[in-house]
Amino acid sequence: MIRVKDIPMATRWTMATNVLTRLVVALGYEPVSGTKVPSFRNSMFSAMSREIRAIADRYGMPRENASDLVQTLGAISVILFGPEFETRYIEGFPDEAVIRLTGCAMFREERMRDVTHHQVSSICQAYVEHAIQGLNPGYTITVTKARCRGDPFCEMVIGKKR
Repeated sequence: MIRVKDIPMATRWTMATNVLTRLVVALGYEPVSGTKVPSFRNSMFSAMSREIRAIADRYGMPRENASDLVQTLGAISVILFGPEFETRYIEGFPDEAVIRLTGCAMFREERMRDVTHHQVSSICQAYVEHAIQGLNPGYTITVTKARCRGDPFCEMVIGKKR
């Protein structure tokens, strides 16, 4: 019999993040609509954003400006989806911050047999938009480059709403 204490902590984290990642992809997936995240599932992303805000509140994570948001979003995303969401490049200023990722937990060729690259892109966009909205509704996030759209890395810009 395998007991939880017999499974190394790193393996537990990998198991949990893989399941959550697959769940989020399935949540946003809609074979009929193609690339748009269905509105009834949009409410699930909103619920996720409320929990992200609660986590940030509970642990005193900064989110007053774009620079804070990029760090908090990065930390929470790594915890939820694993080290592939580790932000390798951050350029953060109070009004605007840029994230660049070379890896992505949602975009893995071996797992994407049933979901198109465009669908993964819309799911990721829904996740990051809702997460930023939950953390600080005065800011937006725009995905300017995405591995699942053929770019060599993902790039997201967090900025003040205009």
